[in-house]
Amino acid sequence: MSRLAPLNVLAFFATVLTLVAGCTVQIGDTRGDTRQFEPGIGYPAQVIRVIDGDTLRILFPDGHQETVRLLGVDAPELSPDDNEPGSFPGVSDPLLLAGWGEEASLALRRELAGREVTVTTDRAAGERDRYGRLLAYLSTGNGTDIGELLLSRGLTRVYTAESFARKERYFAVQHAAMQKRIGIWSGMTPAQPGGVFLAAVHYDAAGDDRLNLNDEYITLRNGGSTPINLTGWQIWDGGTVIFTFPGIVLDPGKDVTVRIGSGPTGELELAIGSPVPLLGNDGGTVTLHDREGAERSRFSW
Repeated sequence: MSRLAPLNVLAFFATVLTLVAGCTVQIGDTRGDTRQFEPGIGYPAQVIRVIDGDTLRILFPDGHQETVRLLGVDAPELSPDDNEPGSFPGVSDPLLLAGWGEEASLALRRELAGREVTVTTDRAAGERDRYGRLLAYLSTGNGTDIGELLLSRGLTRVYTAESFARKERYFAVQHAAMQKRIGIWSGMTPAQPGGVFLAAVHYDAAGDDRLNLNDEYITLRNGGSTPINLTGWQIWDGGTVIFTFPGIVLDPGKDVTVRIGSGPTGELELAIGSPVPLLGNDGGTVTLHDREGAERSRFSW
């Protein structure tokens, strides 16, 4: 036998082993290899990291990890520049969308960080998106569908570009959230914990706006547990200061209303005194700034 034969045999077996290893992902494999999931079958996993409002990193019992994109829903991007106007029906302000993107991420962390979930793929959607992320529904131990939960809170929209079995149900949940004007659909940014925020903007006065200026008004609410001194705070409309608060302290749970016209006024009823309407019926953005000029809340319509 040639002295080279043993080397050839070893090379042959090495090649075979390499090919076999590259064909499948073994159950205990912890590399980033793609594995297949049977549609409709629930796989147990643990959430190890929330990336944003619709994307997570999960760990399976055998040590395999996947990045999961929640199937059928889309959360706003965290950066205003990444939010396309019109992607969320009726919501065009990229800053407002970014605020709700952060809120969706926080909600997902509160609900799922470190928790056990069930991962289920959908044959109609396919297994992965173009980035290789696993497309799947996630549910908790009590059967809560996380995508549906986020939609019900107004934190995401139905991702219409995808085909998936639960689309009709998801649209019904989104419609209910839009009707209730909650979350993204409220027109306002998420309230900062313990802070004052823009609770409502009544931009379309009854009848002729020019003759009913006091029916255009802006309402602030103290959502915290301590009084807030609003002295020097300002309301901006489209980047222009339209009102600066005089000496006023807003108690917890209380509202203060600022009317565009000249009254009525009282302890929690203030007036800008404008002779003309200021809030456009066709859309606009009002922002609230503290005495240092920092934006504290935003309301768009």
